Amino acid sequence: MIRKIALLPVDARPVTRELPCQLAKIGGWEVLVPGVETLGFLKKPADIDSLQKWLVDVAPEVDGIVLSTDMLGYGGLVPSRISVDSEEIIQQRLTIIKRIKANDPEKKIMLFSATMRISNNNVNEEEKEYWKDYGELIWAYSYNKHKFEKTGLEEARMKRDEAELKIPSDILEDYIQTRERNFAISTSLLDLLEQGIVDTIVYPQDDTAEYGLNISEQEQLASLVHERGLRDKVYIYPGADEVGAALVTKMIFQLEGLKPPVFFPFYSGERGALSSAMYEDRPICESVKGQIHVIGGYTIDNSLEADIVLAVNVPGKRQGDLALQKFLEEVNTPDRNVGEWLRRVRHYIEKGKQLAIADLAYANGADENMLPDLLASSLFSRISGFGAWNTAGNTLGTVVAQASMIYLQQEKMATSEEDSERALFEQLCVRLLDDYLYQSHVRQMIRKEIAEVELTSHELLDIATRHFHEQVEKFHSVLDFHPKWEMILEEVYLPWDRTFEIGVKLSSKRKVQVNV
Repeated sequence: MIRKIALLPVDARPVTRELPCQLAKIGGWEVLVPGVETLGFLKKPADIDSLQKWLVDVAPEVDGIVLSTDMLGYGGLVPSRISVDSEEIIQQRLTIIKRIKANDPEKKIMLFSATMRISNNNVNEEEKEYWKDYGELIWAYSYNKHKFEKTGLEEARMKRDEAELKIPSDILEDYIQTRERNFAISTSLLDLLEQGIVDTIVYPQDDTAEYGLNISEQEQLASLVHERGLRDKVYIYPGADEVGAALVTKMIFQLEGLKPPVFFPFYSGERGALSSAMYEDRPICESVKGQIHVIGGYTIDNSLEADIVLAVNVPGKRQGDLALQKFLEEVNTPDRNVGEWLRRVRHYIEKGKQLAIADLAYANGADENMLPDLLASSLFSRISGFGAWNTAGNTLGTVVAQASMIYLQQEKMATSEEDSERALFEQLCVRLLDDYLYQSHVRQMIRKEIAEVELTSHELLDIATRHFHEQVEKFHSVLDFHPKWEMILEEVYLPWDRTFEIGVKLSSKRKVQVNV
C-alpha cells in the first residue's frame, strides 16, 4: 500500500506543485496536491476557501501535511507581497492548522513561510504596482538602512537618506507596513511549534543579498529561535521554490523511521565554493550545508563514510545569470577545473558510490562548459540526481531530495528498483529539458527574437513551443542517455504566460532491445 503526504504548495508552477510529487515517487511515496485551478495565477490569489476545504478533506488520507503559509494565508507567494488583507484576516485563515491537528493529534505537520523578498529592479510583474517606478529606490533604502545599522558606515547612511527622499512617503509607509504584517505572521508561527501543533518550520530567504530589511528580519527570527530553544525545529536559509520538495523529503524519512543520508560534497573550484551565489547571502559551500541540514542530514569530509557523494559544479570567480546575461565572463575562469572534477565524478561512480550533481555555475540554467562533456561520458544515466535551475538553493534542494529518495528506495525497498529507476529517469529528463535545453538555450533565443510584452499568451506559447521542439530534435542524441528507458515528450507549456519558466510533461517507455 502506497503511503501518502499532502502538500499545499506555494503556487501552481511545476517546480513547486509537481516536482515534490515526482521526487517522492522515486522513494515509493505519493504526494497529494490541490488542483491547479485552485492555486491562483501569478498575482491572482488562490481560492483560499477551497484550499481550506481540501486540507480538511484530505487530512484523514495522509500520514503528514506539508504546507505553505503564504498560500494558506495570502493565496500564494506573489500575492503575499501585494495582499492588502489585514493581519487578523490572515491569522484567521491559519487557524485551520490547529483544527486539523485537533482532529488528529498524531498527524505530522510541517510549515514553510518565505521572508518577503526585495527585488533590485523596477519590474512590477511580481510586486505592487508602484515597484515599476520605485523598486530600485526601495531596494537601495532597504539595503543601506540595514547596512548602516550593522556597520555604522556614513556612506550607507547617506545612501539610505538619499533613497528615502526620492520615495513618496505614502508608498514607503505602505511597503514597510506590508513587511511588518508579513513578519508578524511569520513570527507567530513559532507559537504553533512550541504548542506542539506543528513539527518543523522553514523560513526560506527568497532572492536576497548581504544586507536588507529581509536580512534584518531573518536575524530577528534567528534570535527568537535561539531564545525559545527551537533551533532543532526551525530552519532559516536561502531558497523558496524548492522548500516543498525538501520538507516532503524530510517528512518521508521521519515517517519511515529512517536516518537521512550523510553527504560528502566536493567542488569544481575552491574559490567558487567560497563565493556567494547570486540572490543569496552566504558562500555556496554553506548553502550546500543548509539544504542538507533541513532534511535531517549533514556533511562529512570523506567519501568512504558518506551515503551520497554530492558533486557541486561552481563558478570560477562569480556565479553568472543566464536569464539576465550577467557576469558570464566570471564563470569559466582558471579558478576552477571542470575536467579534473569530471574525472572525480567518474571515479566515485565507478567505485560504486551513489553520486548526484548540483550545477551551480550559473543561476537560471546549466553550464555549457560542463554538461555536454558529462552527457558524452555515459555517466549521466548512472547518477542519482541532477539540477541546474534558478537559484543555487533551488538546484541544491532538488538534487538533495532526488538523491535522498534513491537512498531511501535502496535502504527500504519501498518500491521496486525498476519503478524507482524509471521515476528518476523521468525526473532527469525533466531537468535536462528545463534546466539545459530551455533555460540555457531556448529562453535566450526567444528573448532575442521578440518583445515579450507585445505578444498574446497564445503567440508567445507558439514561439516557445517551436523553438523548444527544434532544440529537442537538435539534442536528440543527448536526451537518449539511458540504456533502458526512452523519453516521450507529451506537452510543453508556459505556466505563467511568460518566458521565464516552462512546464514540461513527459512519460517513458522501455527501449526495444534488438538482438543481433
